[in-house]
Amino acid sequence: MLRAYALIGRFAVSIREVPRATQDVDFAVAIGSADLYALAASLDGRDEDAGPDDPLSGALHASIEAGSGPIPLQLVFLSSAFTEVIFRHVETLSVMDRLLPVVSLHVLVLLKLYAGVPQDILDAQLILRV
Repeated sequence: MLRAYALIGRFAVSIREVPRATQDVDFAVAIGSADLYALAASLDGRDEDAGPDDPLSGALHASIEAGSGPIPLQLVFLSSAFTEVIFRHVETLSVMDRLLPVVSLHVLVLLKLYAGVPQDILDAQLILRV
């Protein structure tokens, strides 16, 4: 069902020595659109179709239980062209004692600029300073 995933978002920024507080964990996922609803059901999450001005193709919001309580997850779906770029530039990094695929720094900057909201642009500037 799930073909590829990679850590993105503020958590990916913070593990790269750029201090960022975040409440959720974001992943880019490459998945067939038919599988989105099955994934949402299996995670007891809710899927969100993108609006006409949204750079995302859609997102799935869910949470997982951890020792300190629930951790919000967002699984992000992008256009197929952007997804191809993301998954050609993934590194495996140690995150909380686990090896995870994480988008490269230059792709993370691209994603932040693509999102275009003020906090994401600030994140991109901070990454570039590192």
